[in-house]
Amino acid sequence: MRDLNVTMTRAYDGGPLAVIDDGLPGNGAELRPQQLRALAAALERLASEVEARKLVHRGKPLPNERRVFAVQK
Repeated sequence: MRDLNVTMTRAYDGGPLAVIDDGLPGNGAELRPQQLRALAAALERLASEVEARKLVHRGKPLPNERRVFAVQK
């Protein structure tokens, strides 16, 4: 399982948005239970980080932020 490469940005309505650029398994992916749990844990961390990220400073949108979220092997 690869790490998730993510761009944290804003949605059309100004709310938080995560774009997973790379790292998700593709169609037909075969994952063992521990791999599914590791992916779910990484996605949970990502969701928390995206929600907590400040989007505006002094009325101006902050730039997008690229991050890597480790998927435990």
